[in-house]
Amino acid sequence: MKLFHVLLASVLLLSTPHAIAAPEGSASALIEATSNRILTQIKERRDEFKANDAELQRFVREEMNQVLDQAYTARLVLGLHSRSASPAQIDAFGKALSGNLNRRYAKALLEVDGDTKVKVLGETALRGGKIIRAKTEVVRSSGAPVAVDYLFRDVNNEWRAFDLIVEGISYVQTFRSQFDPLIREKGLDQVTNDLQEGRIEVDTETHDSSH
Repeated sequence: MKLFHVLLASVLLLSTPHAIAAPEGSASALIEATSNRILTQIKERRDEFKANDAELQRFVREEMNQVLDQAYTARLVLGLHSRSASPAQIDAFGKALSGNLNRRYAKALLEVDGDTKVKVLGETALRGGKIIRAKTEVVRSSGAPVAVDYLFRDVNNEWRAFDLIVEGISYVQTFRSQFDPLIREKGLDQVTNDLQEGRIEVDTETHDSSH
């Protein structure tokens, strides 16, 4: 399966018009409550998005920016390379990665089955409650349910997602494995520029032939 197709849909399913939640709230409850709203919007605006790619891109970008902790995720993807990178370099890499994926995979949103549902299985508090791992299943009308776990962290009294784990495959680890050798070869600034210009095709495959 294409990892980012599921990641993209999953991120959109828990997006809201405002901050995700106060940390004292339940991340799982928010996923459950907001997924119906986003699924309904996808279904109702499918024709509009098909006809207007710019609006689709805007919708995806805004929804992802509301839920993802982009800078922290970028730092995790960079791994050891983040130690020698400036905050500006990390921020630029995060924006370039997000923009590259949005441009290439926004239309994956249109592939989301209108009958898709999100089943919340529960959540686990980690690191004294500063991190929450929420377990869900994306239930489709065709095919087996897809297991999706979200990792949230407390950022200024709001929950922000920094990693998604789709059927055991981590967003962070997948992209770290791809970008580590590229950064070693070209340097972070060149890789960031290549991402911005579309010269790098991000590998979003899980390489699992059963899906």
